[in-house]
Amino acid sequence: MRLSIITDEVSQDPAAAVEYAVEQGIRYVAVRSVWGKNILQCDDSDIESLVELFDRYEVAVTSIMSPLFKCPAESSGESAPVDPHFVGFPPVLAEHLDAARRLPAIAAALKIPTVRIFTFLTAKAGDSIPAKQEALIRQTVGDWPISLAAVENEYVCHVRTLPELEDFTTASGLSAIVDPCNHLIAADNDGLSELTARLVGRTVDVHVKDRKEGRYVPVGQGDLRWAEIFERLRNLGYTGTVTLESHLRGDLEGIGRSITALREWVAL
Repeated sequence: MRLSIITDEVSQDPAAAVEYAVEQGIRYVAVRSVWGKNILQCDDSDIESLVELFDRYEVAVTSIMSPLFKCPAESSGESAPVDPHFVGFPPVLAEHLDAARRLPAIAAALKIPTVRIFTFLTAKAGDSIPAKQEALIRQTVGDWPISLAAVENEYVCHVRTLPELEDFTTASGLSAIVDPCNHLIAADNDGLSELTARLVGRTVDVHVKDRKEGRYVPVGQGDLRWAEIFERLRNLGYTGTVTLESHLRGDLEGIGRSITALREWVAL
């Protein structure tokens, strides 16, 4: 397994974030927002600057942490909740569809193998994704390179838990991004027993964060059994990316503690 960190958790200045990663012995990063704007709002000049930066530091980009489809599937006239992690990008379907057309080109320029996507916001726990919405997702990413699009389980979206992620990705043919902490919030357990061979076989990334008493804490200090989760992943043959998504943005001490904990389970 290889450890990746998200640049904007360290700094909106990608150079500062990459320098931090290299100092930690990490040569993989994921991108979500840079210079105060979402990666989907970067123009060609911005992307060229990122290419030069990553090449200069010999750092590879493992994924675009896009907000694609973390929005209502239809306009209700009400304001949808804005995810603070998606700096500057609104939860408006039309803008998501426009951005989806650029994502493969951004991924190609940065040599990124994975683009994270979601399955539309829903207020109803356990509400399965309507066929029309699933078809829209498939249609939107259908022309993308094979395996580029990867679905993450997210507790405010239709695919919330790991079993739902397994079912959706198996039916759609899309790749999976496993997030045990999101499963914890949705199902009140860390998903250890739900990590099946079929799900892990579709998985291209595992997102790592930890929670305790309703707040995010450094990895290893919360309720998730990360040592056992990584042991199960290894036993099931997983050798892919592990992305630290700590939700401790700007807390370099907490991020550093998380990296220290992860060194026990993930090769850097």
